[in-house]
Amino acid sequence: MQRVSSNLKSPHPAVVDVLARKSAYQLKFEDGNQYDSKMWLAYSRTVRDLEALGRNMKVLEIGAFTGIVSAALANLGHDVTASDIPFVLADERNAAFLRSEGVKTMPHDLSILPFPAPSSEFDLVVMNEVLEHLNFNPIPLLRELARVLKPGGLLYCATPNLSKVHSRLRLLRGQGIMNPISHLVLNLKPETGMSVGLHWREWTKDEMVQLFKKAGFSVKSHKYGVYTNNVSPFPRKQLIGLMYALAPSLMANQVGVFVRN
Repeated sequence: MQRVSSNLKSPHPAVVDVLARKSAYQLKFEDGNQYDSKMWLAYSRTVRDLEALGRNMKVLEIGAFTGIVSAALANLGHDVTASDIPFVLADERNAAFLRSEGVKTMPHDLSILPFPAPSSEFDLVVMNEVLEHLNFNPIPLLRELARVLKPGGLLYCATPNLSKVHSRLRLLRGQGIMNPISHLVLNLKPETGMSVGLHWREWTKDEMVQLFKKAGFSVKSHKYGVYTNNVSPFPRKQLIGLMYALAPSLMANQVGVFVRN
């Protein structure tokens, strides 16, 4: 198991190409440009990580959202299926974009099981910033994702790191580290109910490892990372870098790669 810090500073060429083709668009439910402008480093991290895992794989991306990672993987030669909440994939611009990039779609609400895919169908399942949004026990879902993977198949999971320094500092000040109560109130109303906007549960590294083991996976690798540019002035920027080098578990993000047993 790796315990490596990571901090990307440049976009992956495949991500750049896809973003250029999907520019100036407004989804019905969110400004896609605004979201993608925040996530391009994370997209690039994922594509680079997956390049190291294999070529020409049959890939299922859970929570594909704007489709940038799915499209980039398809352009790199993978057979890609994008899955997300039905209303996300039903958006006309999103659906047209994924079709144009050769990405198949599988709309599905993850709280409903079984997952609508045959057993042993995929080489790789990708979950980027999904696990923290699940407002139900994720173990049955993860067991379903193990089922749709081929024996020895991989699940790539990127999610926030609960033990990050920001969370620790807020707790020291007596402040909360999850979504504010006002968001829970909004979630009670049909017109503003959401899962995508809320982090219902974040995880430490050890918790995430235990979670996947309970669902039938073993750990291939794990790393911490920060996927936003550090624009702090000198010497704060250097001190932050030193802190992360000495204590990677204080970084904001983590990525685990798990193998179906």
